[in-house]
Amino acid sequence: MTRDNSEFWNKARAARDKLEDQFLHHPDVTLIDIGHPPERANRTEEPVLRIHVSERWMNANPDERLVFPEVMDGIQVIVMLGDYGLDTDAPQMDEG
Repeated sequence: MTRDNSEFWNKARAARDKLEDQFLHHPDVTLIDIGHPPERANRTEEPVLRIHVSERWMNANPDERLVFPEVMDGIQVIVMLGDYGLDTDAPQMDEG
């Protein structure tokens, strides 16, 4: 399968949806998406499922962390730091 293959993308979206159903409610999970691993310079490989987690999860004892699958429906799953929050520098919206 290639990145341009609609069958791959349909399968990847379905697998992402399964991961979201299972893990997105966990407080250490901040986002689940489809993309390339951040450390890979060569972007010719197939995209993976990415679970973005908080710094708290990354720093936790591995025996105490929530465990994620390595593969979902044949697509590799990676865990990466993604400690996202509200942008406190964003302009305030006028409710007028």
